[in-house]
Amino acid sequence: HVPHIAREILSLNLYWALAAIDAHIPSKYRTLIKKDLFDSIQAQWWPSGQLGTGTWVEYQPELSERREHYARLVDQEGINPMGICAETAGLMEDLGLIESGDREKLLVLLIDYAPAAEYGQLLENIG
Repeated sequence: HVPHIAREILSLNLYWALAAIDAHIPSKYRTLIKKDLFDSIQAQWWPSGQLGTGTWVEYQPELSERREHYARLVDQEGINPMGICAETAGLMEDLGLIESGDREKLLVLLIDYAPAAEYGQLLENIG
């Protein structure tokens, strides 16, 4: 289950990172920043096997589905970031990836875990 959990965490963090890029980065730089972010994931994280089997290309529909789901929750239902983390933890529980007793632990991880340093480094490299 670890690779699937890692993919869910990646999807959540990519949702936040891409939303921040779209909200705060001038449009002329967005494509380049997103490309660098995705290239970094493909080169550094994907080959390690930490994110399970399959290719980056095969992961794209899953990522798009998660991003659309999170965006709908934020934009249409007004759910805050903690609520999104709770939704993600609930999804993992529903999928049988975690036990119900571990949901609170995962929620703490989801709220606390955001690779801000890596995102910042990518932005610095672009700038």
